[in-house]
Amino acid sequence: GLLGLQRSLQLAGAKTVIASLWKVDDLATRDLMERFYENLWNKSKPDGNPYSKLEALREAQLWMLKERGTRGFDFAEGDEPEQDDGRVPPFFWAGFVLSGDWR
Repeated sequence: GLLGLQRSLQLAGAKTVIASLWKVDDLATRDLMERFYENLWNKSKPDGNPYSKLEALREAQLWMLKERGTRGFDFAEGDEPEQDDGRVPPFFWAGFVLSGDWR
């Protein structure tokens, strides 16, 4: 399972692993990972300090929830949001977890 994969990657030398707990739409994954790496490599927190990996992932997930919008996502039949308030359902961003060195 997921723990075996994460452990295998860490034993192979990966310091940090981000994995999804379920299959996530490709567009949602791309947008989340682009935001995560932008935060990690190019942005600073409001206090001027760089984001840790954990903070970069959290900010990307909050951005997906609050600002990304649902346009372009591939919803399964019958799984479309009941009311489109512009928020992305957690299914598209909450399944990603970070393990290993979170700093």
